[in-house]
Amino acid sequence: MKSNSDLWSRRRFLTTTGAAALGGVALDLAGNLPQAAAADLVSYVDTSKSTYDKLVLMVDGKPFYHSGIQFRYEKHKYTFGWTDAQLKPVLQMIRDDGFTVVNIPIWWSQVETSKDTFDWTDIDRYLAWCKEYDIKLELLWFGCDSTGFSLAPRFPSYVLNDYQLVLKSDGTKLALNGTNLLDKTDPNLLSREKYVLGRLMAHIAAADTSHTLIGVQVLNEPNVAQMQWGQSSDRSYSTYSTDRWNSGGYTDAAKFRNDVLLDYLNQLGQVVKQSSHSVYTRVNVVGDARPITENEALRNQGKAFIDFFGRDPYTQSNDALYQYGTDGFWAQGKNFPMIMENFAGTPAADVQKFNAIAGNTAFNLYAALDPDSSTGSSNHGLYNFNPTTKVVTRKAVSDKVAALNHVLNKIHRDMASKSPVEAGGTNLQTFNRNATASATTTKPVGGVDITYTTSSGAQAFAVRRGAAEFAFTGTGEATFTVPGTVGVIRSVETGHYDGNDNWVRAGAKTYSTVSGNIAIDLAAGECVRVTYFVSGATYKMRHSSSGLYLDTDLNGTVTLAAKTVYDDQDWIVAKNPSGSWTIKNARSGRNYLETVSSNNGVLWNSGSVSDSSLWSLEGVAGGGIRVKNNSAGRAYLYRTSAGEVKWNSGSQDSSTVWAFEPK
Repeated sequence: MKSNSDLWSRRRFLTTTGAAALGGVALDLAGNLPQAAAADLVSYVDTSKSTYDKLVLMVDGKPFYHSGIQFRYEKHKYTFGWTDAQLKPVLQMIRDDGFTVVNIPIWWSQVETSKDTFDWTDIDRYLAWCKEYDIKLELLWFGCDSTGFSLAPRFPSYVLNDYQLVLKSDGTKLALNGTNLLDKTDPNLLSREKYVLGRLMAHIAAADTSHTLIGVQVLNEPNVAQMQWGQSSDRSYSTYSTDRWNSGGYTDAAKFRNDVLLDYLNQLGQVVKQSSHSVYTRVNVVGDARPITENEALRNQGKAFIDFFGRDPYTQSNDALYQYGTDGFWAQGKNFPMIMENFAGTPAADVQKFNAIAGNTAFNLYAALDPDSSTGSSNHGLYNFNPTTKVVTRKAVSDKVAALNHVLNKIHRDMASKSPVEAGGTNLQTFNRNATASATTTKPVGGVDITYTTSSGAQAFAVRRGAAEFAFTGTGEATFTVPGTVGVIRSVETGHYDGNDNWVRAGAKTYSTVSGNIAIDLAAGECVRVTYFVSGATYKMRHSSSGLYLDTDLNGTVTLAAKTVYDDQDWIVAKNPSGSWTIKNARSGRNYLETVSSNNGVLWNSGSVSDSSLWSLEGVAGGGIRVKNNSAGRAYLYRTSAGEVKWNSGSQDSSTVWAFEPK
C-alpha cells in the first residue's frame, strides 16, 4: 500500500488556487476551469437560458433531443454468453423504435484487461455499430464502483490487490456476498482510474471523428460506504479516510460522504471534459451520497466538471415522474433534469415517459433487454427474449414506446429547446398526460388557447414556433382547434421537421372551420404544421394546379411562368388598416396587384390603393389560398384555360387555389 501523504482533501481542493489545486491544470483569468478547444467540443449543457427557455443539451453546436435507453451489451455478452451476432440486431431495434441515444456500459476491464494492457475492441464496436445505425452513444463508465459494489470481473485483478477497500469502524472490510467496495479516499486509486479513463478518452478522440459519442456517465450509482441492498458504514475508517476526516474538521458523516464522492467524480469528469473529445458528463446517484447542492456550489465557482446528477427512481407514478423536472432538489440551480433509469417494460412505460417529458425531464429507459431475467421478460426490459435461443421480440409496450418516440422526433428541436408550459415555458404544451380515454381540454400555447379533444386515449404536443407557425402531433387520433382570431391561415400541411429543423412537407392537410375556428383532425403519429400570413413578408405565389408562379413584366403585365430567382416573382403581402391585404411586387417601380374591369384583367399598378388593389385571403380546407378582390362583382384570382391570369365572378374550382411560399 502506498503512502497517503498526497491525499486530496475537499478543503485543499476548494481553497487552493491555480494549477497546483487541479493537478497542473491552470485556471483562466476568471478563475474558471478551461474546456477543450472549440474544435473538440462535441457536446455540453447550455445553462445560460439566453437563447432558450430551458437548460439545453448541445451537440455539435445544435440543441439535441435526448431520448435514451440502456443496452447491457457487456452483461449479456460477458456474464450470460450472448454473441455479437445475437446482440447487434437489438441495437437496430432501438434505432428503428426512434431512440436518439443508447446508453451502453463499459467496464474498466473491457478497456484495461491487465495492468497497462489496453484493448479497444469493445469501444470500437460500440462506436461502429452506433455510427452504422445513426444513433448517438452515451458511455456508462463502470469503474471502481457500480451500485456500491467493486465487482471483480469489472476491472483488472490488480485493482483489488493494489488499492484500499472501505473499512468499517471495527477495522474489518465492508463486505456483502464476498464482494467489497473500493475506498474513494485512496488517492492512488483515483490517480489510476483517471489515467485509464484518460487513455480511453484519447482513443475515442482519435477513433470517433464523426462525434458518435456525445456523453459519459461517470460511474454508476456510486456509493462511498454503502453496498446497496445490504451492508453499509457511516464512512470508511481506513487511514486515508480518517486522515481526510480529521484534516477537514468533519463532524457530519453525510457531509463527508457527499464531499468525498463529489471530489472523486469531479476529477474523473475533468478527465472527460478536458480530453480531445469533450462531452457532457453525468452521474446517477441513488446511494449514500447525493452531492447535487455541493456540485452547484462548485459550478458557481467555475470548478464543476460534472454537468448534472440524476436519479434512477424506478417508479410507475405518473405524478412523481411529472414533478421530477421541477423538483427543488433534482432540478436545483443549473442541474439539467434527467431521469437516468426507469422501467422500460411496464405496460404503461410510454405514458410514464410522456409524464417525465411533460415535466421538463429527459428520460432514459432501463433497459432494451433485462439481462437478469430468467424468463426473458420483465418490467425492466422493453423487449422480450427467449433465454435459450436468444431470439428477441417486441411486446405490446414496445410498439407504444416506439410510437411516442417517432412523434417526439418529428418536433425534436422543439423538444430539445423549449420548456413545457406547465414547467415554466411558453411555447410547448402537452395534452392528456394520464392518457385518459376520452378527454377535452383547452390550454395556452404561446399565448393562444388551443383546444384538444381525443376519444382514443392519445397524448399530444402543441408547439408555437413563431408568430406565424404552430405544430401539432400526438400518439393517437385527436382534434386540435385553433381560434380563428390568430390570423389568416397560409398553409396546413402534414410532415415533420428534419435534422436541421427544416419542415419536410408530406402533403396538404384538410381542416374544417367551426364557428370561425380552425379544427384539424390528426391521425395517430401525424405531425401537422399550421402557418399564417405575416404582414410585410415576401412570398412567391404558386398556382397550385399548374405549378407556375405569378410573374410580372413591363407595362403592368401579370403572367404565369416557371419559378425563377428574380424579384419580379416576389410579392410583399401586407395587411391594410381596413383589414384587407395588399399584394405588391418587389421589383422596383412595380406596385400593387390590381383588377380592372376590362376583360376581367389583372395587372400591377403605379402605386394606388383602392378596392381594386385590396384582397381577402381565404384558406382552403384542402390546402392553399384563394385570393378574392374587394371590388364589387369581382371575385377570385385564377388561371384561365389559356394560361392567363384573370379575376372571376365567384367560382371556387381548383384554378383559383394558390400557394404562398415564403422567401
